Amino acid sequence: MKRFLEVVRASSWLGWQVEANWTDPFLFVVFSIAKPLSATLILFFMVKVVSPGSTTGDAFLFLFLGNTFFLYVTEVMIGVSWAVFRDREDYETLKYIYVAPLRLLHYLFGRSATRMTTATLGVLVALLFGRFVLGLGIGGPETSWGAVAAATALGLVSVAWLGIILAGVSLVVARHSINLNEGLGGLLYLLSGAIFPIEVLPRWAQQVSLLLPITYWLELIRRLVTGRPYAGPLRHLSDGSLWLILAAATVALAVVGALWFAGCEHLARARGRIDWKTNY
Repeated sequence: MKRFLEVVRASSWLGWQVEANWTDPFLFVVFSIAKPLSATLILFFMVKVVSPGSTTGDAFLFLFLGNTFFLYVTEVMIGVSWAVFRDREDYETLKYIYVAPLRLLHYLFGRSATRMTTATLGVLVALLFGRFVLGLGIGGPETSWGAVAAATALGLVSVAWLGIILAGVSLVVARHSINLNEGLGGLLYLLSGAIFPIEVLPRWAQQVSLLLPITYWLELIRRLVTGRPYAGPLRHLSDGSLWLILAAATVALAVVGALWFAGCEHLARARGRIDWKTNY
């Protein structure tokens, strides 16, 4: 465990250097804040134009919370898999990392920690902006922010393992498969109830949605923040059931992700793709 933490710490610091090396820390923080705020304002004005007066109701709060917390999915899941391409083909350092006395899986967890940190900053700023500038009903006397933090952390574990699965794919495919990563992010955005209730989806799509841990994660986050259920098919589930399902799905995803990554890593070694340079 000590060695694991050392690797995660070192690779997290490396990830920060890679992500922020184009400017000074202050400008990078400003940029990290500007992205979620811009997305929030785009969503706000879109709803305001289409349906004037609806930006203060429960419907917009549903959209706002889903869109805000989905930032973790795009930042962490896609970011971890993209780290493989950056290290392998832009910096050409993956081969050196691979022969170092550490596990590549642990290194990627450290890289995901950097993305989690920047995404958390964006989420917090967006929540404060929604509460105090847009006047949304985010939180209240009965809101347990400790439970919100715990649910966020549990969901982040699922998202990180999704990123590890994609990172495994990245080890054995060409660089242009970033389209696969972004496409999966868009598919999850559609099916997980991030931007609209899943009951508006076709029945077959609802069944797929109910298999995704992110669907239960977003529903749990919304309940903890607002104190009421949202999603139609999940309305009958208690908060405890949502916690249990999310925890079980996270464990299952971790097992599948670890096995999948080990298989992809073995295949990459067998085919000599650790130092593969594919370009476009």
